[in-house]
Amino acid sequence: MPSEEQRSNEMDEDLLAIDYCIDCGKCYDVCHIAKVTDNKYTPRSKIMLLQKLLDGDELEQEEINDIYLSTCCGACDDICHMKIPITDIIQREREILSQQGKEPARTTQICRNIIEAGSPGRMDASIRNSWATDDLELSESSDVAYMAGCWIAFAHKDIAQSTIKILNAGGVVPRNIPEEKCCGLFLIDNGHLEEAKEYAKEHVEYLESLGIKKVIASCPGCYEVLGKEYAKLFREPEFEVIYSLSLFEQLIDDGKIIPKKLNKTVSVRDACAIMEISDIPRKILSAMGVEVREMFDRKNGCCGGPAGVKPNFPEISSKTAMLTIERFKDTPDGTVSYCPFCYHHLESVCKEKGEEMNMQDISKLLLESIL
Repeated sequence: MPSEEQRSNEMDEDLLAIDYCIDCGKCYDVCHIAKVTDNKYTPRSKIMLLQKLLDGDELEQEEINDIYLSTCCGACDDICHMKIPITDIIQREREILSQQGKEPARTTQICRNIIEAGSPGRMDASIRNSWATDDLELSESSDVAYMAGCWIAFAHKDIAQSTIKILNAGGVVPRNIPEEKCCGLFLIDNGHLEEAKEYAKEHVEYLESLGIKKVIASCPGCYEVLGKEYAKLFREPEFEVIYSLSLFEQLIDDGKIIPKKLNKTVSVRDACAIMEISDIPRKILSAMGVEVREMFDRKNGCCGGPAGVKPNFPEISSKTAMLTIERFKDTPDGTVSYCPFCYHHLESVCKEKGEEMNMQDISKLLLESIL
């Protein structure tokens, strides 16, 4: 844990980084929340509030809202020519507001749900693994585990089922995790770092106690948190974390699964957390004879839901989602997603707005092509 002096130096480095901002407006252009609010809430406006927080000044409610109107998608970080760690600064501001008891009530509740019940919505943990039906081949002793993640386990069980069927077809028989729980990304995004450290410790030690050597994750958030964030919060886990699509790609390359040509044209709903490996779903689609029409020119196009925006600011979240919904209407065979939270959020907004949606997870499409 950093000392007070180290923490102070970190803050100074943040303020120095903010001083480098030349107000070029590039972050405005890539921020979907800025777009749907006519640049009322921008990445720049958010980070400019750090000095006030450090000086102990009282923030207006609109200023607090600004800090929490970020999905932490990272698009602003990627575009910043001055290399300002915008998302890290927002996380630090949220940490301060949390310590002051000024974060949104829904954020506090969701963090408590994760810590106490293992899921953001305090779902019944006894049904988390109900996706594991008798037609799936699962092992009770394998050192390779499958982690479905909250949104799949409780809202889209068919993604887990499709994933296991694909793995089984390729000769992979994983085990489920008896007491699987949320990865804790929401805690990290909202600056609950001390709680996240303890959470990471407990989660890593539990998985290691099962003798697990590899964890296959379908959720991009779970993949990033288990594979990268836990090492920062606690220590490097003794298990490897594999993204399910990376494994699908490997099985195709090795000839262990052979997709049939589907001759479709789709758009792709990219996952902000893993844009650096967004070639993988496109390679899988190409192997299925599926043509891709790009929605956001291979750049971040956040769905508008993560990091507390959906529960705290539902109207702005829905407007952001509509940027995707309006674009995929022109694709002949719909949209393919590989992020279960995007899928869940966009589906709920379509129902709310009375919009038609032709969207499916890439695992279901791949399963269709190998049956």
